[in-house]
Amino acid sequence: MNSGKPIHLLRERMAALTSQPFAVPRAIALYAASIATGDDDTMIAALALGRKHALDRDALYEVVLQSYLFLGFPRMLLAADVLNRELPAMSRRDALPSVGGDDFDRYMNIGEVLCREIYGTAYEPLRARIESMAPEVFRWMIVEGYGKVMSRPGLGKVEREIASVGFHLMEGYEQPLFSHIRGALNVGAPAALVAAVIDDIGPASGDGGETARRIFQKVGAR
Repeated sequence: MNSGKPIHLLRERMAALTSQPFAVPRAIALYAASIATGDDDTMIAALALGRKHALDRDALYEVVLQSYLFLGFPRMLLAADVLNRELPAMSRRDALPSVGGDDFDRYMNIGEVLCREIYGTAYEPLRARIESMAPEVFRWMIVEGYGKVMSRPGLGKVEREIASVGFHLMEGYEQPLFSHIRGALNVGAPAALVAAVIDDIGPASGDGGETARRIFQKVGAR
């Protein structure tokens, strides 16, 4: 897949990222951005960068799983295929969680806690807006997104929000970018880290970089 964006700039930034501040979460964000490109060579370079900074396969796998929330199943499956070719896994069958009748309530509860933390004071307006137009979608977002996926072990809250910023930088949609730049700060990401991720990915993202910089000027000074 080639979006027409200068995605070679992502690979250049990966090659330049050595021991700079926040190198590990920046590598996670660059991997997320590489998944958004759908380009095998860029994903392979991002995997190599992650391994260089001691990210294990499980952490990289979590970024792949998270990608379907923001990029959809087709690109997630592409990323899973590349990951499995570059870093083959033993069978994950034993790692699958058991499923019971209480799962919906459990995921709803933990998902709501996390979503409130990420969105802060914007949580209730978000809930009211989505429930007014599609109440099923709000429940799916909480249960599937924030309960089943974003609350999984393997990546911390900061790393997951930084990955979300990476996905959305390449997609370039303003509202999700705003939500997750602010969300990264809300869960404790240093402003300098968010700024570094925008600088890393922005040049390859077309309009997404300028949009992110404008958003960061509004919410990043804290």
